[in-house]
Formats: sequence, C-alpha cells, structure tokens
Amino acid sequence: MLFPSLKRDAHGSAFGQQLAAGFPALRFVAALEKDFREYYLNFNIRRVRVAACIALVMLLSVIGLDMVGSGEAVPESINPLRLGIMLPVLVFGLLVMLHPDLRRYHQWLIGAVSLVFGGVLSYGAVTAGIAGATHIFASLVLFVLYVYLFVGLLFHTSLLVSTLVAVGYVVMGGLLGLPGPLLFYQAALLCAACAAGGIGAYTVEHALRTSYLESQLLYELAQRDGLTGLYNRRLFDDQVTRIWRQARRDRCPVQVILIDIDYFKVYNDLYGHQAGDDCLKRVASTLNAAAQRPFDLCARYGGEEFVLVLYDPPRDYAEALPERLRREVAALGVPHEGSPVANVVTVSIGVALATPDHQRSLAGVVQMADEALYQAKEDGRNRVVFRESYAAVTTGSFRVGKRAESDAA
Repeated sequence: MLFPSLKRDAHGSAFGQQLAAGFPALRFVAALEKDFREYYLNFNIRRVRVAACIALVMLLSVIGLDMVGSGEAVPESINPLRLGIMLPVLVFGLLVMLHPDLRRYHQWLIGAVSLVFGGVLSYGAVTAGIAGATHIFASLVLFVLYVYLFVGLLFHTSLLVSTLVAVGYVVMGGLLGLPGPLLFYQAALLCAACAAGGIGAYTVEHALRTSYLESQLLYELAQRDGLTGLYNRRLFDDQVTRIWRQARRDRCPVQVILIDIDYFKVYNDLYGHQAGDDCLKRVASTLNAAAQRPFDLCARYGGEEFVLVLYDPPRDYAEALPERLRREVAALGVPHEGSPVANVVTVSIGVALATPDHQRSLAGVVQMADEALYQAKEDGRNRVVFRESYAAVTTGSFRVGKRAESDAA
C-alpha cells in the first residue's frame, strides 16, 4: 500500500489519481494502460521465454513417451496433431517472444497461439478419453494453469483463452460422444482449474499494477521542486514528451502555457528572499489548481517561471483558462509596491495551442509559447498572449537581447 503521506501528495499525478480511483477491472486510463502494458511485457518477457522453452521440451517429451508406450492406449491421431499443429504453433509462439518487432503484438499473437494450441489439445483429450486414455486430460488442466500464470498474457486475455478452450472441450466432448459421467467430471475439474488460475492471475496482475503505479508515483514525487511542490524541469521534459506522443497518436491538441511573475527580481530586492519564496509558493498553488485532469501537467520551469501543459483541452476552456489564471494570481493580493504595472504581484502569460503533426514539433510549440510570453512582456506585462500559428515564430530565435533585458528587470 502507498504511504499516507504520499497519497496526500499524489493528487496532481496521473499515477496518484489512478491509485485513488482504483482499478477493479484491471484497466487504467488510455495512456497509462499503454505504458503499463509495455512495462508488463518487459517485466515478464524473460520468464515467458523460459516457460515457452519448457513447454516445447515437455511437448517433445510427451510425444516421445507416447511413441515408446506410456502404459495406456493413445489414439493414433494424437501424435500427428501434436507434430503437425501443436509443435509448429508452439515454435511460432517462441519466435514471437524472441523477435523484437513482434513484441508489441505479444498479447494478440500469444493469445491466438494459446487458443489454437488449447483447441487442438482439447480435441486430443476428448478423442483420447473416448479411447480410454483419460490421462491425456491432465495435460489440458496443466495448459489452463500455464495460460494464466506463465505465458505473459494479461488477465482478461488469459481468461478469454481458457474459457474458450474449456467451452470447446465440453462442446467437442458432447458432440464426439465422450461418456456423460466422465465429461461431467472432467468439465468440473476444468472449471476448477480455470477458477483457481483466474484468481491467481487476477491477484498477481492487480499487485503488479499497484506496484507499477506506486513506483511511478514515487519517481514523480522525487522529481518535485522542493520549494513549490510542483514538478521540476527534469520531470517536465520527460512527461511533456510522453504527453506529446500520446496527443499525436490520438490526434488531440496540446496547450502549453508559460507563466512568468512580473518584476520578481524587484520583489525579492524589496521584500527579501523569504517573502519571495512565499510568493512563489502561493502563485504555484494557484497554477497547480488548474491541472486537475489526468494528463494535465504543472511544473516550475525555472526561477519565477512556470509551465502548464493541457492535454486535449476544450476550445473554450483553452481560451479562457490563461486569462482566468492571470486574474486569480492578481486576486491573491500579494503586495508589490515595486511593480510599475500594479500594486500587487501579477503575471505575464504566453500560450501556444497546437495539434501534433509532421509540421509541428514539441520544441516548436514550446518556443511558440516562449515567444508569446516575451511578447506579453514587451506589450506591458500583466497580460496574456495567445498563439496558434507558427507564422509568428522564427525557429531558433528567442530574441536573446530582449529576453536578457526582460529578465534583468
């Protein structure tokens, strides 16, 4: 469980929000789910490869034993099925786990491999049971447990595969004439194996998801700015890249808002650094309150400058929020007698809104917001400048001279 002190600090984190909301259905919100699945595969891949190799050895051993003679009659059709279908399918599954370009399709491909393997195994177990070789059924029970616990499938996928295999076995048993009492007994055992494996798989995945969220949250909390409690620049650079990639996949807009406290150096000189720290904390708290949705991000960009990133904001909200933030900071009423624009602390805000595509880069959108911020400063401060077009931005040029002059003020 997450420490209570961390829970209190987790409200601004997508990981913390997911922890607080819970996940009884073993499903995260979209972007977190994608990241978790990659983590889950990396966590399991070595064990899954070993399990596949063990399954391959076991299959070859069983084929060899049945050819030599296992003590019970085995239908002649069993080994051709094993050699002609099960063995190639198992080898293909192993290649999927080894090939780096196929790893992204692991859930679908291994799920399909398991379903085919289990279907053939069910048919073999039914025909063997009809012939009196009831020991073959044990391999089907082992297969169900294997699918749940050893092949790296998520709970829902393994549940689907094992359920279809169990239903297929019962249907084939009824159609092919497996004796009723034997079919009932074996179906009950198969259901018990499905239930036991399902409970185990659910428990393991839930624990792993919890561990993933907590470790990611701990990492985020370690990357917070010590003074304001906002994320620091390092974490911002990492997270905003992930947000941008997700927005590109979803074809959603991203809004970057840069906020700078007006004449903060003058404020520090006039009121002292302790008052300056208190001012930063109050402004940061106001800005952070606007980052309420799962993938919104608020960070200290450097010094008295902050950044707010919004994922897929509604148009009216994207236009209204920056001006609302400007008013809310002024409404804090923090005295600033040294400011020529107001007698309280104010902020200048530069805003960029863009939808990722081949013509728009993350660096370009951040630069666009930076240019808008310094335009707000040039125009008199305590205002918002909103941009959506790259036409106003000269790539690579940040008006260094004016920026230095502005920072010195």
